[in-house]
Amino acid sequence: MSKRREHYFDNARFLLITLVVFGHLLRSFIFENQFILALYLFIYSFHMPAFVLISGYFAKGIHKKGYVMKVTKKLLLPYLIFQSFYAFYYYFIDDVSTVDLNPFDPQWAMWFLLSLFSWQIMLFFVKNMNMYYVLSISFILGIAVGYFSFINNTLSLSRTFVFFPFFLIGFYLKPRHFALIRDKKYVPLSLITLITVFVVYLNIEINFEWLFGSKPYENLEHHEATVYSGLKRAIIYLIIIISTSAFLNLVPNRKLPLTYIGSRTMFIYLLHGLFIGLFRSQKWKDFLHDDHVFMGTTLVLITIILVYVFSTDAIKKITAPIIELKIPKLNYFTQQENRKL
Repeated sequence: MSKRREHYFDNARFLLITLVVFGHLLRSFIFENQFILALYLFIYSFHMPAFVLISGYFAKGIHKKGYVMKVTKKLLLPYLIFQSFYAFYYYFIDDVSTVDLNPFDPQWAMWFLLSLFSWQIMLFFVKNMNMYYVLSISFILGIAVGYFSFINNTLSLSRTFVFFPFFLIGFYLKPRHFALIRDKKYVPLSLITLITVFVVYLNIEINFEWLFGSKPYENLEHHEATVYSGLKRAIIYLIIIISTSAFLNLVPNRKLPLTYIGSRTMFIYLLHGLFIGLFRSQKWKDFLHDDHVFMGTTLVLITIILVYVFSTDAIKKITAPIIELKIPKLNYFTQQENRKL
């Protein structure tokens, strides 16, 4: 008997994947004005960290036999498949001279699959160690790796170390902790917190790539890294923790009409790049530059369409053999037999 899904986590995933798609569309316009840049920074302050945290929360099965082999099949194989697919895709739609099939240099959003696999392997070695010791070391490493220029996007190493603390936090959180996070009496405080973070971004200058966690400090600072570089990442960590906690508090607990999309986020994540690649390479953004209200409305509508289309049953049936390495038809007949019983 399958374990019943919790509506809260599917709602969280649905909202987060919507922000991922919207953020990728918004990327082309962040230099238009400070408001758009602030909105972009605001989204990136919690949408991927929250995804990482939730992934860690559901990694508790790592104690089970065969878990590592299971995540290898679930994450590493789709990574290799889509890494190759997007290499050819970008070759045909973009102005690139060669097909980049290098598996050690993740194509665009493929970094998450590679890092997620790495977090699972890292967790396997530290799962029985003292929680406070491991978590403290992970934050120290996340800050320290920025000083090493060879730790960058290769194998998604930089992001793996930078975001690993949030994967660990999710792993260590118990249902009673999430009960506190989900307590709606804190909603006013969470709203004030998120508004404050957005207002801060409206009034400061910051390199948005600090929130990516993908580059060493020397690339972010455009000069030699200093002790203040590590302090900046520590401040970013604080902003992420505060923003992610506030966001998770706002997520609805009950089932909503679109809650089911939360169970199909991997389809949306891996497939929405088909449109984003065209949107950027074909310069469709040029049609939206003049009117910011029209631009914002259009991006929201495109986001809604992409999230809905790539979560439909038809898309799932077509792509499941590649994304989930499952044959939907066999699953369908199995479900029918179970219903008869």
